[in-house]
Amino acid sequence: MQQLNFSLINLWCTKNLVDSQYFLWRLFDISLKTPEYQLNYFTDPFDTQTNIVFLNTCGFISSGRDEADETVKKLLKAKKIVYLMGCAVQYYKRLVKEQWIKNVHYLSRGDLNTINLKNIVQWYDSTTYGDFEFAPWPRVYTNLEQKFEYLKIAEWCDNHCTFCIIPAIRWKQQSLTIEKNLAEAKNMIASWIKEIILIAQDTTRYGTDLYGEPRLLELLKKLDAIPWDFTYRLLYLYPDIVTLNQIKQLKKLKKFIPYFDIPLQHSSSPVLKRMGRFYDEGYIIKFLDQIKKSFPIRFIRTNLIIWFPGETDKDFEKLLKFVDETKFDNIALFEYHDEPMAASSKLQNKVDDHIIRTRFTKIRQLVNKQLLEHEQIRKWIQEMGYIMEIWKDGNVEKLTVRPWLHCPEIDEYDEISLEKVIGTYENKDELDVGDKILYTV
Repeated sequence: MQQLNFSLINLWCTKNLVDSQYFLWRLFDISLKTPEYQLNYFTDPFDTQTNIVFLNTCGFISSGRDEADETVKKLLKAKKIVYLMGCAVQYYKRLVKEQWIKNVHYLSRGDLNTINLKNIVQWYDSTTYGDFEFAPWPRVYTNLEQKFEYLKIAEWCDNHCTFCIIPAIRWKQQSLTIEKNLAEAKNMIASWIKEIILIAQDTTRYGTDLYGEPRLLELLKKLDAIPWDFTYRLLYLYPDIVTLNQIKQLKKLKKFIPYFDIPLQHSSSPVLKRMGRFYDEGYIIKFLDQIKKSFPIRFIRTNLIIWFPGETDKDFEKLLKFVDETKFDNIALFEYHDEPMAASSKLQNKVDDHIIRTRFTKIRQLVNKQLLEHEQIRKWIQEMGYIMEIWKDGNVEKLTVRPWLHCPEIDEYDEISLEKVIGTYENKDELDVGDKILYTV
């Protein structure tokens, strides 16, 4: 019998994480059916007993590739056999057409139906990627203890934002049927997952490739009708597809968490046009106003790219005013950089370095001020949330709690002492990870 000790690292992306979860189950399943191999999973990839490490990582952002590069070098230095998975495979094998690092092996999603442990032992490589579909076996729900998990309803993207190379890496959008998504959701709920997080590159265009038009709202209505105790939220909404009337219809959904993750990237129409976005600043205002009218209680998050090529002082001042007046609950600021092979890298009128520093300081100070004010307001209310961790600070028992509106792994958590807990929703004597509680910040 040959013993294989392996670990898996998932960097950056929750969409890749779903693939990693399917892959883990696949490995465990074939190990049971291959008696000549004994498969052992190690949480620490640098454990002295670990000999194989699967690295599922981002390929479309240079900072993601840099992190993967450093991780691979550390693993190789530790004498691990490394298999690269995810977007990075496509970036290096199909776009750059070169071996990334010597002794790194490629493993793509399309291989999952044919891979076996003998392939791995023989240093299996692949150049294929395969169509996106749920694998014919279960997943390892790695977030099960904390009662949430991701449902990837579609993969890849039809948009051609000038700063992004995802379509070049991942082809056009491919959606799963409504029936397959509902089946996977039911699997999650049957496994006691309480919160389902719907993800895709662009959730608003879900179903366009299958049905000729977006079917997100239909999927949500059918998900909402499942008669079990759970909630769900959406990530990556784009305002050009979701109509103002559809925002009103979301209000009718009983299990929908009013969390709006909208990667606007900017607010100035000239900049949005150069980015390849399909909306302008006027529609953004109408879109956000409709959300606020429909959902008095909500959480709105956005991403913004600063100093995109051609961004003038007037564009930037518009952005500052927009952020100041909108008062988002969370904002991720991204500093523009030229991504190789992205159309924006060829645009003229790059912003000078000294202007970049001034602009980033200004908007960072404004965002920090707003987020601090947001947190101060929360200290005057009773909050509902989920226990993510129970730990001790000296002799004091403390809890890490995720407020119910905050998204796992994205938004801030609260750290509170046990005395801040007002009550539980299940009338339990002892608290556990995943419990829903009422507390004060």
